[in-house]
Amino acid sequence: MADRIIKYMSQEWIDQLNEEFEQLSINDSIRMENARIKWAREEALQKGREQGILEGQKQVIQTLSQSMSIEEISKVLQKPVKEIQKLLQTI
Repeated sequence: MADRIIKYMSQEWIDQLNEEFEQLSINDSIRMENARIKWAREEALQKGREQGILEGQKQVIQTLSQSMSIEEISKVLQKPVKEIQKLLQTI
């Protein structure tokens, strides 16, 4: 059926359809690339937030460690002693 229709189509019409399909393909590629960029940007922002939170926690723990024991810090921050020790080791 499609062969019969194509046989009677003018070359100009075929060229126009090809151009439209090509433009649709380009638009799809652009949408996919924009989605990838958006995802990467959001991922980077999330990692930045997490890194900022971790750095803030380190600073708080380091400050508290000057006048408190690890056990006292653990109670105040409601974090396991091992996690606090690990953070103090990375400072």
